[in-house]
Amino acid sequence: MKLAFLSSLIICPLFCFGLGMLDGLSQEKPDSNLTQATNLPLKQIEPGIFELGKVRLDKNKGNIQFPASLNMNQGVIEYLIVTGMGKLHESLLRTEAEPYQIHLAMLLVGAKGAPTNSVSDDPAMAGDSVTIYLAWKSGKIDKRSRAEDLVFNIGAKQMMTRGSWTYNGSRVIAGNFIAQRDGSIVSLIVDPDALINNPRPGRENDELWQIKSNGLPPLNTLFQVTIQLEKAAAKP
Repeated sequence: MKLAFLSSLIICPLFCFGLGMLDGLSQEKPDSNLTQATNLPLKQIEPGIFELGKVRLDKNKGNIQFPASLNMNQGVIEYLIVTGMGKLHESLLRTEAEPYQIHLAMLLVGAKGAPTNSVSDDPAMAGDSVTIYLAWKSGKIDKRSRAEDLVFNIGAKQMMTRGSWTYNGSRVIAGNFIAQRDGSIVSLIVDPDALINNPRPGRENDELWQIKSNGLPPLNTLFQVTIQLEKAAAKP
């Protein structure tokens, strides 16, 4: 069945399932942004490639892309990517892409999150593995890097180790998708409300991660973020 047709039939139940809604949630009126998310048009750009707001998903490659801009180029950070509603004073990048759009796009390429409505769960230990790539222009030169290559581990005195990130998908509380409310997309520290968590040792330390300033472009430079679902990339 074509994804475009699926979007008109199952976006609402799929979205609700992906958010991990539980029986017995509060009867309080849900966040209007959450309600609007189920009615967004999914536009087909070409076979297997679709757009949802500012997010582009490639069903064939199992990845999504969205624009962001350089928010900080030095200092200690707790987040890799947030929205304007997020902790901008602690994030490398900021984006106008909506967390619910990112989440729905990840669900449509096959990602599974973690049961993060349980506060005791470590969101970095459950959920699908993803790789994060960042691309930007330096003058006329195209630059591309893994996200880890822009983060320095102060304690280990070396770059953040290369490897996977964990797609956990945030929590739903009283009918509200918390990543949307808080603007948390990719976290370096333990954050069950961020869509993606860092599984590396030291994630409980909010003073461990620092921006690798060398080689970064000026503030507000446009970046393209790619989140690759690893199990999709591994398929022949």
